[in-house]
Amino acid sequence: MEPETAVPAPSLDDDRRLGLSERVSRRPVAAAVVSGLALWATFPPLEWSWLAWVALAPLFRLAVEPVGRRRLYLAAWAGGLAFWLPSLQWVRLTDPTAWTAWVAMTLILSLWWPAFLGLTRFAAFRLDVPLMIAAPLFWVGLEHARIFILSGFPWYYLGHSQYLALPLIQIADVTGALGVSFLIATVNVLVVDLLALPVLYRTRGGARIRPRQAIRIGYVAVLVVATLAYGIFRLRTARFEDGPRIALLQTNFEQRYKSHADPQTILAKVEALAMRAASREPKPDLVVWPETSYPYGAIEIDPSTPADALKRQVDQIADGITVAEWRARAEAIDQYMRSMADTLDAAMLVGSLQYAHAPGGLEKYNAAVLTTPGSSGSQVYRKIQLVPFGEYVPLVDALPWLMVFTPYSDGYVPSLNFGREANPLDLGKYKVAVGICFEDTVPHLIRRFFAEAPPDRQPDVLIDASNDGWFHGSAELDMHLAVSVFRAIENRVPLARAVNTGISAVVDGDGRIRETLPRLTEGVLHATIPLDPRTSLYTVWGDWLGLSCLAVCVGIAPTGLIYRKIRPAGDRSA
Repeated sequence: MEPETAVPAPSLDDDRRLGLSERVSRRPVAAAVVSGLALWATFPPLEWSWLAWVALAPLFRLAVEPVGRRRLYLAAWAGGLAFWLPSLQWVRLTDPTAWTAWVAMTLILSLWWPAFLGLTRFAAFRLDVPLMIAAPLFWVGLEHARIFILSGFPWYYLGHSQYLALPLIQIADVTGALGVSFLIATVNVLVVDLLALPVLYRTRGGARIRPRQAIRIGYVAVLVVATLAYGIFRLRTARFEDGPRIALLQTNFEQRYKSHADPQTILAKVEALAMRAASREPKPDLVVWPETSYPYGAIEIDPSTPADALKRQVDQIADGITVAEWRARAEAIDQYMRSMADTLDAAMLVGSLQYAHAPGGLEKYNAAVLTTPGSSGSQVYRKIQLVPFGEYVPLVDALPWLMVFTPYSDGYVPSLNFGREANPLDLGKYKVAVGICFEDTVPHLIRRFFAEAPPDRQPDVLIDASNDGWFHGSAELDMHLAVSVFRAIENRVPLARAVNTGISAVVDGDGRIRETLPRLTEGVLHATIPLDPRTSLYTVWGDWLGLSCLAVCVGIAPTGLIYRKIRPAGDRSA
């Protein structure tokens, strides 16, 4: 091979002489902020998904800048702020005081960006790991780490920006949504390489392809082509079967109204929608109410609960009500559910709070209650993944000032209990998995319904009952739907969503959004659910990619120390 004459062999020091590198060195804050704003634009409301493939290139370039260490980390944090501040603006809509939660979440989540920069620079400068390997590993590892913070926030993964690109995202049934993130991050690194070092160089025999770039272009091309080929294969071989007929009720209660209106008025509106759903032929097999749309709450009393313990528990709920009155209310609510299902001549999945009395004490759940016509009882799913500061306040007894991050006042403290079982519910010959609120955005939780169920109890359909009335029709509604699409692909299961204020939808096992109702409208979405007989490796393996990348993030520091003892690093720029 003839030697290069125009540009010397690539190295970090040599790259500094290139125009792009010099501009990034002089303006690291601007570079990081450009990445942050460009990444924000890939998600709702703009949804410029194509921009995701280049959005992170300025940030990734900072990872191999050998100068200005402190300035680079401040720049990365500024980029994180530029992304998270507009992305999470819908948090402030929940309450006039919720701007504190918005700011706090932004400040905390923005730290992921300098953390990513630090890990990547450490790998590049101390361990000589190529950026092409380091950046996707650490980006995906830190995305996955967010599921472990409080109750988890697995939103705004890089891969979520591509939720409409069906051939590209089918790989999620093997890797989860993080596989798409890994691919996009890899392409962003290639963009950095191509801008920093030309593909061609001059020789006496003419222009030649630079070997380093040829290898990297080939590597990325194989990843992209393999991902698309797999996606096209899965889409073309999909065979759906008609399943249960489901009617999804979409109410349009702004949360402020829902919290203070007369319960009977709210119930009358939901009943009217349910009666409209049942009047259509053919009749639905199941009518789904949104989250907590039944305003009175369900009551379950364990018969073994001692009378004195039950009296104490009832006193915790309301002063002046007797145990006899509470039992009568429980019976009246149970009778209402059964008679309503009989009237509709359809099973009814009702979102409701549930008071559960047992010898061990009173527990209060966000629940979904399934009642079928002619039945003598109900089945219940209790929400497992609670929303911090919305459904419970962590450490509030020790740190009461944390209440400023909640939409609650007048001394009220939400005190819901965490559900424990990912239990499918029986709907005749079908099995139904239920997520409540943001649970359809949590990959490892939804996977539990399938991974923990025996073969004869595998769910046929995933239903999410949610209340997005807190967010006033903002981009949160679109983002919630976008993230939920990946649950359908990961587990090859159809998803049906009944959401207060929208967006109610039906999504098939390919992640295709088949039907929706407009936001901020009241209506009924009728659908015959497209059953998907396929299985997925994600259901079996879980978040193997995210955990592997996170393990690299955690293990990089001790690995680096060991490596330095064996071979001292020549560059201390990280």
